[in-house]
Amino acid sequence: MANNKIKPRILMIAPSCYPPGNPEAFVNANLVLAALEDGWHVDVITMENLPHWYPNNLIAWQKIASCMIPVIEHKKTLANQFSSFFKTFGRSCQFVKGGRWALPAADAAIQLASEKKYDFIISRVLPPMAHLAALIVALRTGIPWIANWNDPVPFRKSPKPYGEGKHSSLGFFAGRYYREVAERAIWHTFPCERLRKYVTSYLPSNINEKSSVVPHISLIDKAANVSRSSGFTLMHAGSLRPPRSPYVFLQGIKIFIDRVKPRSEFSTVFIVDRPEEVRNAARIHGVERFVRIENSRSYTEMPAALEVADVLVIIEALVDEGIFLPSKFVDYVRIGRPILAISPTVGTLADIIAEHGGGISVDGRSAEAVADALQLLYTEWMNGTLDSKYNSSTLYNLYNKKAILNKYIEIFNIITERYQESRLSFSAGNVLRSEEPHVSTICKDFPGNSKANILKG
Repeated sequence: MANNKIKPRILMIAPSCYPPGNPEAFVNANLVLAALEDGWHVDVITMENLPHWYPNNLIAWQKIASCMIPVIEHKKTLANQFSSFFKTFGRSCQFVKGGRWALPAADAAIQLASEKKYDFIISRVLPPMAHLAALIVALRTGIPWIANWNDPVPFRKSPKPYGEGKHSSLGFFAGRYYREVAERAIWHTFPCERLRKYVTSYLPSNINEKSSVVPHISLIDKAANVSRSSGFTLMHAGSLRPPRSPYVFLQGIKIFIDRVKPRSEFSTVFIVDRPEEVRNAARIHGVERFVRIENSRSYTEMPAALEVADVLVIIEALVDEGIFLPSKFVDYVRIGRPILAISPTVGTLADIIAEHGGGISVDGRSAEAVADALQLLYTEWMNGTLDSKYNSSTLYNLYNKKAILNKYIEIFNIITERYQESRLSFSAGNVLRSEEPHVSTICKDFPGNSKANILKG
């Protein structure tokens, strides 16, 4: 892979991918689409009948449909659970759950690998059984495996209030399994640095020297000829499932209205999956006449909706540290509108905005801080300088197709070069032997070097 003109052949294991109907699936489908457009060969093992959060538009995703291999999860019967549990041990030497999908997914992947010559396996969670399937395939085929972590797994390792925190116990069998995942995968990728540090701090193996940051990819096309709203308009698009809540944001809007008394039309638009919660919160704070709730749209219809707004709003959960890179942030960046991030003061979005601009990040626990930010944004809007001062399209170079695919190519090249170096070293010490080390043997104990460090930022 050292020659960048050679297009990689990838076997991706991504339960959430197609048809895309949740944030994880959108992230994975965008990556697949970008890779295909760049000439990569990609096959994807995905989960059939995965629940959807949002309306779907299959026509818009036709370009990736042909490379999808859907696998059905076996029904959750007592017999299936018992059988898959022991079959998983037989295939991986691990006593872990997830085999009802991971086992048939691994079978499909191994069959594909026998027919095609893949350069790498990439597994992407959530759901977490993606890594189990990839582990089985890597053990069987020896194909170099890259494990991606868009969220902490297992779920209880997520920060409070999502889970129990990184210091919660894994337990013996789970600890043994994640140690094997950490060691067997040749490389690990994370969408942001804080998540990388968080996950590598609890994995039972030091993977700092074989991990790097590869953000979500942004492929949304800007809508053409969309008219902006006549008044100052905020918009939040996406899920507000607990522990995310609109209450502090709406309380901040109330303070802002009482303080500034906007002279022009002012509105806040929500495109959410919890409309009643938003209505109740708006009613409690007395701002219902400034709040409009719209029906959900498919992912590919969202750019036109987002273009109408003056400011795009993200509401994160009240965690001590914001370790996530929300996928909607990357989608917002492509639109280019100023972003108001209501999030932890110590966190990924605060880091990005502080370093690169593109909006304002405020303490998600402080309605006063929200009101202060709204007043500042409104003043810039009244002066006609809002877009020039806070335009988020300046961040697009961090997440566009070229930037993200180049990060993967860098990883592929490092893996390939190390494998070639290890093979040469082995051959020099074993000139009388004809066999070479299997790539899986090299992958399991993968030392760090200076080239790995350039990928961490």
